[in-house]
Amino acid sequence: MKYRHLFWAIILIAVGIIFILNNFGILSFSWYSFWQLWPVILILWGISVLPVKDVAKFVMLIAVIVMTIFFINRVPEHRSWFSHFHRNGDRSWEWNDDEDENTSRSNNLDQNLSVPFDSLDTKGVLYLDAAAGSFTFNDDTPELLTFNKTGDIGNYELTTKDGKNTKEISLKLEGKTSSHHFNKNHVNIKLNAKPAWNLKFDIGAAAMDMDLSKYKIDTAKFDAGASSISLKLGDKNPVSVLTFDAGASSIHLSVPKNAGCQVSSESFLVSKKFEGFHKKEGHIYETDNFSHAISKIYITVKTAVSSIDIRQY
Repeated sequence: MKYRHLFWAIILIAVGIIFILNNFGILSFSWYSFWQLWPVILILWGISVLPVKDVAKFVMLIAVIVMTIFFINRVPEHRSWFSHFHRNGDRSWEWNDDEDENTSRSNNLDQNLSVPFDSLDTKGVLYLDAAAGSFTFNDDTPELLTFNKTGDIGNYELTTKDGKNTKEISLKLEGKTSSHHFNKNHVNIKLNAKPAWNLKFDIGAAAMDMDLSKYKIDTAKFDAGASSISLKLGDKNPVSVLTFDAGASSIHLSVPKNAGCQVSSESFLVSKKFEGFHKKEGHIYETDNFSHAISKIYITVKTAVSSIDIRQY
């Protein structure tokens, strides 16, 4: 059998093995960490179409794998993506500064922004352009929104727009980041718990650790690339609608047991673990209490190659 006939079969088998090892806790895997290796896929594909003998192709394949492992483990500047982030036990991501002892901190740009709360505003809309780095949402604030950023990726631009009993907030990076590497960036955002929120996130290669259990969430939409999303929802709103449109991402959701939850999952090459759900017709999954629960959560997931884990608490 020719090498080119085996190429995609080998890739799919390898991805399947990684998912199995991740599900059994043998391997801690995230597409967020894997994203920096995507050029290797192009190299392997290029090898598969070279007009040389299959033996030579397999030799080149072994050489590429060995060189990739060598650079990840031996050359610090080629493993900054992996070494700067580590994952703790509660599925959140943290920045690891251990390898930055020789790096000047004079370029760090700390930024603090806020939007005052108006008691007439019963709705809040937040648009966030989360390019890269780690983002956390937790706790309440007397302001409508507070934004705290550390790192040298650059400053964010905050704009607001007033509507009828609604405040729209937009947060995005000013200019462009360095093309050489992803700079350090950690953002903490706090929201006021009184308004009902509509959230829209444009996520590039970022880690999102979001505890939204204290907030009333009307809608939350995630457009993600190679990201890690950890999200905890509450039952403060009668109806919450979440949409995930992701590429190669790792998605972990926690939903309250007393809220009914329905999941529509139309995805390709997905590792799915829906705790406490039963399958309905098609691609629909529901909790046992969905039909009679006072609070309902609707989740739509459209992904390419991802890992999805939904649990009740």
